Amino acid sequence: MNGRYPSISVAVPTRNSARTIGRCLASIRIQNYPQQKIEIIVADGGSTDGTFAIAKKYSATVIAVPPEKQNAEYNKSIAVGAAKNEILAMIDHDNILPHADWLARMTRPFLEHRDVVGVETLRYHYDPNTSLIDRYFALFGAGDPIVWYLGKADRLSFMYDRYNLLGTANDCGPYYLVKFRPGAMPTIGANGFLVRREVLVKYAKTAPGVYFDMDVNTDLIAAGFDTYAFVKDSILHLTGYGNAVNYLRRRLLFMSQYRLGGRGPAMKKVRRFEVSGRKDLPRLAATVIICLTVVIPLRDSLRGWRKIRDPAWFLHPLLSFGFVMIYGWAIIRQQMLQYAKKLLGR
Repeated sequence: MNGRYPSISVAVPTRNSARTIGRCLASIRIQNYPQQKIEIIVADGGSTDGTFAIAKKYSATVIAVPPEKQNAEYNKSIAVGAAKNEILAMIDHDNILPHADWLARMTRPFLEHRDVVGVETLRYHYDPNTSLIDRYFALFGAGDPIVWYLGKADRLSFMYDRYNLLGTANDCGPYYLVKFRPGAMPTIGANGFLVRREVLVKYAKTAPGVYFDMDVNTDLIAAGFDTYAFVKDSILHLTGYGNAVNYLRRRLLFMSQYRLGGRGPAMKKVRRFEVSGRKDLPRLAATVIICLTVVIPLRDSLRGWRKIRDPAWFLHPLLSFGFVMIYGWAIIRQQMLQYAKKLLGR
C-alpha cells in the first residue's frame, strides 16, 4: 500500500439501532488501520433505545437529525456533509466488517489507481449462523429478485465464481477494476461502499433530500468518473427483517409510500437512477414472466444449492413470485386511487 493510509470518514445513519450498532462500530475500531485516521460520524434520527450511548462508547461523533425528516439516506447525507477526510465509507448500522484487515484491503484500489472513484465488496458475507432471509440475500447478492433478473444486483452471487455484474471488468488479483457506462450501473452505493469524498461532493448531488445511494453514483458516472473497484471480500449485512413474509410486508409498505404517499411525486423529480427505464422494458417483461412461472427461479435455487448446501436458496421462488405480486398490487392500487380522485374531482 506504498506505506500510506488515506484518512477515512465513516458515515453511519441510525435510528433505534441499538440491536446492531455496537457490533458495527466495534468491527471498525478493531481494524488494523491507524485509528487516528478514522472518524466515525453517526447521524441519528431521534433514537430512544441507547443508540447514542453506544456510539459514544466507540468515540463516534453523533449528529442529531430531526425525527420528522429522518430516513436512512437523509441521515447519511447529513453525515456526508460533516465529513472531512479523504475517503467516505458508507457503513450502515447493520453492517459488520468481517475481519480486521477489511479497511486496508478496501482502500488499496484508491492508492493503486488514481482513476478509481468508488470501491465496493464483491460479495455479501455469508454466515450460516444468520437468519434464513439474511443468508438468502448474501447467497444471491441482492435483496430483490426482480433487480437480480434485471442484471442490476449490487453484489456477486455465490452461484458464480467470477464477476458477471454490469460494466467492463478487468481482474487485478485482489479486486476487479470495472468501468460503467451512463445508464448501465448496478444498484451500488450502500452497505460498505467507499468513495473519494472531494469528488463526490463536487460532482454529485449530496444535499439532504436529494442524496440517494445509487443516484450519487449515477451523477459521478455521468460526470466521467466511471471507474470502480470490486474487492474480493465481503461485508455482513444483518437486515433485521426476520423472515420472508415480514420482508414482503416491508417492501409493500415501501412501494405504497413511494408511489402513493405525498413524497412520491416529489421524489420522482429528484431521482436520477432508474432500476427499469424504457430500455429495460423488454427485460422487465421477461422478468415478470420468469418470476410468476417459478420454474427458472427454482432452477437457479438448485444451481446455488450445488455450490453451497443451504436451504436459504429455496426462498428464491417464493420471493420472486411475491415481489411481482406486491409490486403489481402497489401499482394497481395507485392507478385506482388516481382514477377515484379524478372522478371525485369532477
